[in-house]
Amino acid sequence: MLTDSSKNRQFAINMMASLITFAVGLGIRFGLTPYIVRTIGPEAYGFIGLSANILTYTSLITIALNSMVGRFITIKYCEGNIDEANKYYASVFLSNIVLAFVITFVVSLCIIWLEYLINIPEKLVFDVKLLFALMAINNIIGLLAGTWTIATFIKNRLDLSNVRTIIGNVIKALSLILLFSFFKPHVWYLGLAGMFLTIYTAFANYRFTSVLTPELGVKKENFDFGKIVELLKSGVWSLISRLGEILGQGFDLLLANLYIGMIEMGYFAITKNVPVLILGLFQSISAVFAPTMTRYFAEKKHDELLNECHKSIRILSFFTAIPLTCLYVYGDSFYRLWLPTENSSDLIFLTVLGTFALPYTLPLESFWNIFTITNKLKYSTLFMLGNNVAVFLIVFVSMYIVESSEMRLFVLAGTRSFCGIIRGFVFLPMYGAHCLLLPKTTFYKNLFKALAYFIICLLICFGIKYFFEPNSWGQLILAFSLVTIVCVITGMYIVLSKFDRIYLLNKIKEKFF
Repeated sequence: MLTDSSKNRQFAINMMASLITFAVGLGIRFGLTPYIVRTIGPEAYGFIGLSANILTYTSLITIALNSMVGRFITIKYCEGNIDEANKYYASVFLSNIVLAFVITFVVSLCIIWLEYLINIPEKLVFDVKLLFALMAINNIIGLLAGTWTIATFIKNRLDLSNVRTIIGNVIKALSLILLFSFFKPHVWYLGLAGMFLTIYTAFANYRFTSVLTPELGVKKENFDFGKIVELLKSGVWSLISRLGEILGQGFDLLLANLYIGMIEMGYFAITKNVPVLILGLFQSISAVFAPTMTRYFAEKKHDELLNECHKSIRILSFFTAIPLTCLYVYGDSFYRLWLPTENSSDLIFLTVLGTFALPYTLPLESFWNIFTITNKLKYSTLFMLGNNVAVFLIVFVSMYIVESSEMRLFVLAGTRSFCGIIRGFVFLPMYGAHCLLLPKTTFYKNLFKALAYFIICLLICFGIKYFFEPNSWGQLILAFSLVTIVCVITGMYIVLSKFDRIYLLNKIKEKFF
């Protein structure tokens, strides 16, 4: 059993690893994107995101089975019931092999007739088809190796998975640099580099499983069809939720391709880089809380689970303001320096339209763990389905009502954010409290503090911008540093508790003094 000191130390390690992972991914994405856009053009660049979106549709085949397996295996493992954990483990692994063959068949047919399904410039047909094929292979490898990701979660060693991600991103970046430097540029290089990343990730996860959870293994005699049925019954709500996500966001680049234009799709894909990175950061940070929450729930430590929920809101709120304030205050300067040949005003406007729900949703990102560990996915799934269906219908109808390509793009970027505010401010805090058998207003105090904190940071930093407008990368880094200092100092006294401040200061002293 871990002591409080060791739990806190592991939490700090996991958090630091998540932040380092984000920083490395940020450097790679923003270091390579301008070169890729300049080399292959924004038109071709848009197909990278489009291919990833379309291939997520295949997750509808696998999500019901795989979405809840981590929860069931972790709880059985923590209870000491290794035999039952192995039955879930083996049953899912063997079933995924069958699903991989099904996906391969479906995707192969789509790739053969791809130019009849989406708009592709004639000169890019082969490149885009090869890109789709390579990314499909990535997905299939990821599916087959999916059960190997559970070990670091069970042992609360997310720092290891973050180190793996850092190394994998470096491998991907080096692959892209070498391919674009020594060969004629092609969009499918992104798929090939992604496959190198996927293969390395699968191998690393296999090693982690062998070392951390050697008790778990795949034996044919452990296959239990009853476990598959149990997982499917629990995972059906995840399936519906994923369908809703696809309706709400997974069709955005496809709609841009079919109804707006391939160049506009490329610009829209560029503006999605920042939101994707921010969401990735917060998914990594919120994942730090998931093992502890799951363990507390399995051990029926309800007070500790509630404290962990409050702690997650405070810490996620603390980090929310930093990237968003940097983006909203100095985003136009960033785009002007990052992509000097493009219209920075349009790019930042599209980006803000796509992110203005995040101040409401990011502080509660860890609450998605609550629905999973309590196995209460029905109403959260139905709400998200309704929310995303509304997004899709509004956008789809707008494509026929709005004539201007520019306005269509603005509708496409902003509709999800409008509906996201309802999700973040109404549903997540109320239903999260309901799942924990708490009053529906339990989490609003911390949420209001988070919003007040963000608004104060914006006001202070827009005041700084009035006197300091960066015109070089050095000045922009200085501006981001000033914003970060303002957010950290403000957040220390608005959103963090006295215990949080003492904890963070002690960790800094231990690290640097």
